[in-house]
Formats: sequence, C-alpha cells, structure tokens
Amino acid sequence: MQDLMGRLTALDPDASETLKVVSYFDALVTRLVGAESMLRGAALLAGAPVGYRDGTHLTRVDGDGGRLPAAASDGWARREAGMGAEVWLERQGEPHANDAMILERLALAVGIIRARRTIGAESAVELAISSHTDFDERAAALTRLRIEPGTLRVIASPPDPAPALSHASAVVTTRCGLTRATILDSTVEPDAAWDEPPRLGVGLTVPSDQLPTSWSSALIAARLTTPAEPMLDATDLGVALAIAENAERSPLHPDAVALTKLDSSSLELLDALSAERSGRGAAIRLGRHHSSVQERAGTLAGQLGYDPRSARGHTRYALARMLMTLAAPPAP
Repeated sequence: MQDLMGRLTALDPDASETLKVVSYFDALVTRLVGAESMLRGAALLAGAPVGYRDGTHLTRVDGDGGRLPAAASDGWARREAGMGAEVWLERQGEPHANDAMILERLALAVGIIRARRTIGAESAVELAISSHTDFDERAAALTRLRIEPGTLRVIASPPDPAPALSHASAVVTTRCGLTRATILDSTVEPDAAWDEPPRLGVGLTVPSDQLPTSWSSALIAARLTTPAEPMLDATDLGVALAIAENAERSPLHPDAVALTKLDSSSLELLDALSAERSGRGAAIRLGRHHSSVQERAGTLAGQLGYDPRSARGHTRYALARMLMTLAAPPAP
C-alpha cells in the first residue's frame, strides 16, 4: 500500500490523498471503533463538523473532535448510512477536494458499525466512557458489558496489544489519535491485564457511573508516560491533574511556549536539574563538569525568566514541562 501511495503521489497528488482517506477509514473499521469515534475521526480528517442521524438520534461532532448540540442537518451534503440513517459534512464555503470521499467512506463505515452493533462490545465501551452519554445510557452499556456497579477505572494504552479477553476494551478515536480504552475493576492491577503491558495511563478510580472522568484522566496520564515510567497513575499527579485538565481548554501557557523554543540538549539539562534538584547531581547524571552545568543553567534561567534551581522555579519548570508534553503531537 505504501509503495502504491508513493507512485500515486508522483503521478497524481489528489489521487494519493483519496487513497489515504480510504486507508484511514479502513483502519478505523479494522480497529472496530464505535460510531462516535468514527464521526470524530471523520471530523478531524475533514477539519469540519460532521453529523449522523440514526432514527431520531442525532449526533454532531466539530472539526476538533468535540460534541456539538444536536441540530437539523438541512442544506449539507449527505449520504445514506443504511435504513433510516444518514451522515453529512458541514463544510462552510467551497467543498474541499476529498469531502465527497470522506462522506462516502464515513457512510460505509457507519453502515458496518450499525450491522455489527448487536454482536460487538466495542460500542458499549465507548458509550460507557463518553462524557456525552446520560446516566441511563451508561448503565445500559455497562449491563451489555456484564460489568457490575462498583468502583472502576479506565486504562488508556496504544491500540495494540489488547488486554486479556476477560476485560472490556475497545479502540476509540481521540484528539491524540487511536487509543485503546480498557475498563477494569479497581481491584485489578492494571499491568496484570496484559501479557506484555504497553505504556499505560491509569485513570482515577471512580463509581461506575463516572467513567468519563476516569477516561479523561487516563488520557492525560498516558501522554505523560516515558520509557523510564511506562505506567502512570493519574492519582499520582495530584493537583497537577487539575492543571492539565484546565490547560486543555486554554492556549498554551507562556512558560510552556518558552520551553518549546529550547533545543533537546537544553531540555535534557533542565530535566536533569529537575530530577536531581542540584547542579552537582545533574552534572553527574549527564556526565558533564559541574561548572559547565551551572554556567549553562544560569544562562537558561535568564532565557526562561526564572531559575529552575530554586524551589519555586522547580515547580514552575515541572508544570511547564508537563504542559509542553501534553501539547506536543502524539508520536506516530
């Protein structure tokens, strides 16, 4: 497929983009994502709102993947998605080259989801963790999954590998790309659910009717995992979790913007200072001379407008580093 895309790009760029659209939706269908994840994926791909009507139920998602109020779909390009269902694309102004293909593939994909709805648990997982479902919908989804009311948590991980079959799990579309959501009883150790655990963001432990809160925190924790810390529990973030959640709805803070302008060597030094809490410890960690580390740290303090070696500066740097990490594009 990649070879074919390369040849098409050379011959006809528009044709190669069309093939990418087809491949994108094929990947979502293969991953067994639910209807809302499919809509979110289409909206992110198009950069414009999309809508879906199934009988009297209507769902709209904006170009950033967020929910929009249910509203009439009059006047937009649309496609049937099976008996009594349709999808549409709300493009303002002139249509883009691949709008028709996105709409066509979305309609086909939603039709497949509707056909498998009665046999697959994936859509139930998505309903259980969605902040847009009401109490009754969430309770019904958990009943379908045979999950008893109690304290639960959601785990965010890469799409592969999947956990053991005994755990409810599905791949969903998020702003960070395809992510696996796994619902676990609070008594189950998260890494015990996998034969070979991948990076895991462990959501807050919550009552079963508050799973969206756990899912939101799990996504943040997953973005903050590192090779040195491949599993992170959102509970361990403490007040930093609230800061991270609020930051997602605001422009990137100037402290974090300042860090994006530094090279990797400077960030490595600042990370060492933050971890060791002393210039001498950072020098040993980096294998560099103490005086050169201190000199460079002083220069960076001038650039940042605060000294990360001080108590307040350490806190300020740690939070800015977290926000920069959360704002960075996900790794492919």
